[in-house]
Amino acid sequence: MNTKDPRFEIIRRSRDGNASSEELARLEAGLREDTDFREAYVRYMNLDVALSAVAKAAPLPLPTAPPQRPRWITWRPLTAAAAGIVFGMLCTSVVFGFVAQRTAVKKMPLSVFDAGLEDAKQILNDGLPSQEGQWGIDHAKVVSADGKVTPLTGLHMLRLEPIPREKRVKNHTSRAYQVLDLRSLSASAMTDNAEAEVSASFCAANSGTSSRYLIRAIALDEAPAKATKNFWSKVESDGVVSESQRFDTAPGSAGWQTFSMTLRLPPGSKTLVLIFGAVPPEDGPQPASVHYLDEVQVSLLSSETPLP
Repeated sequence: MNTKDPRFEIIRRSRDGNASSEELARLEAGLREDTDFREAYVRYMNLDVALSAVAKAAPLPLPTAPPQRPRWITWRPLTAAAAGIVFGMLCTSVVFGFVAQRTAVKKMPLSVFDAGLEDAKQILNDGLPSQEGQWGIDHAKVVSADGKVTPLTGLHMLRLEPIPREKRVKNHTSRAYQVLDLRSLSASAMTDNAEAEVSASFCAANSGTSSRYLIRAIALDEAPAKATKNFWSKVESDGVVSESQRFDTAPGSAGWQTFSMTLRLPPGSKTLVLIFGAVPPEDGPQPASVHYLDEVQVSLLSSETPLP
């Protein structure tokens, strides 16, 4: 159990009631996506509960002289044994509570326009689309099998081209955009705990170097046609909810890699803007690589009970 993982600090803060909503959302995402972390979380919480129970059950000291050192050494194994017994008794109940809570979460797929990028003849909007039902791109195009890279599913995928370093742009990340209209969702689905789960699959033409990918989601309380006007200035506003996550792959990670992230949707959200990108290497001499995007999926997660 690697308790040096920074997410364990969030667990401790959550246990003490000091975690922020952003930290709780990050913890929830880690528990949902990382099996090893979820198992470590259960073991950690079991041990924490067990030791707490043992501490509360310890008998009060008798009004006698303070125990000698040999008596303290003898008591320590007994404490450890009691903790082990309580740990075993509580393990099943803690795991059951965790699983029971997860089953209360409803997952509803949301419609993504041409999620598998199978329409090779579609017109790709330059930059952010002004409405739903379009893909927007910065230096990208729909292709079929390209060299040794084949689509994850179907016959087509999006090729994310490297942006030349000499080109004067604010961000050299090759990106794709999608705009979703959330107004058709029922009020019962858009609960206070509703989240958007976004996943996408990426592949690098050159797997010999590390790659970095970006998934970003932005929720706005305006209809798509209005939300996309002056969009980038709105992103910086305090009233816009946004979540961005980067994913790194190690050199030698060949083939398709699927990543996902979640965004807590505030009540009244009407538009969800999604951004997918291949981030250029920070090392200047290292040449940028071609990357591919396929199989974008978005789901609405909602629950009647607060998320941990």
